[in-house]
Amino acid sequence: VQLSLTGTPAIGYQAGDAALDPAEVVISGPESLVNQVANVSLSLDLSGLRQNIETTLVLQALDDKGAPVSGLTLNPDSVQVGLPITQQGGYRDLAVKVVTIGRPANGYRLTNIAPIPPVVTVFSSNFEQVNALPGYVETDPLDLNGASADIETRLNLNLPLGVTLVGEQSVLVQVGISAIQGSLTLTNLPVEINNLSSGLQAHFSPDKVAVLLSGPLPALNTLVPADVHVIIDAKGLTPGTYQLTPTIQLLIEGVTVESILPGTVEVVISKKTTP
Repeated sequence: VQLSLTGTPAIGYQAGDAALDPAEVVISGPESLVNQVANVSLSLDLSGLRQNIETTLVLQALDDKGAPVSGLTLNPDSVQVGLPITQQGGYRDLAVKVVTIGRPANGYRLTNIAPIPPVVTVFSSNFEQVNALPGYVETDPLDLNGASADIETRLNLNLPLGVTLVGEQSVLVQVGISAIQGSLTLTNLPVEINNLSSGLQAHFSPDKVAVLLSGPLPALNTLVPADVHVIIDAKGLTPGTYQLTPTIQLLIEGVTVESILPGTVEVVISKKTTP
């Protein structure tokens, strides 16, 4: 059995010798096909690996040109592959710790901080120095003061003299900033009517309602009663008494109507009286 290795481990890592179990297989089938087999092989990709490999790979019979030979039985048809991946001296993987200062704007909160990549590889020719490092490396400070939207930026890493970063010399940091959610109840909002036919008049009971709203605190803090309209649609209604559910028209974005109290309004429609 021949093992074909492709790719290379992550920077600072090296692959050892592979162990195959079993190392030999029995091929059976028509003699003409068996005679075409030059080798039985399997392929393993090492790209970016940082840990030992223990896996099962399917075998494939190939002719002398590297083309698969079908119609044969391989016993077994797969093998266990073990391959050690070790870190070279002077290299070390460290987690990235994002350092922040300041606070988001009033009414906003920090929801997420994600360094990309979350782990970096560093190198020092002084093995003792690199081994004495903590398991993380800090970024330059990221100022969150007054932030009211997501942030995406690149930050340098704070490394001691003699230790260098392998590969990209900065990390991408994504920060989530979102508005704190809250609720607000507006009371004594007047009921309005739309599409009332000419010659008719309407009376409401009650004529004022309360509306419970939810949404981002910055939006709620700027909201005034004039931004909220309680509407009764009288389209097609003739004189009579109705129990109708009002709709809410909001003049501010990002706010949700949770409830109207009361949820229905008695509407009495009558003909206008002429003096």
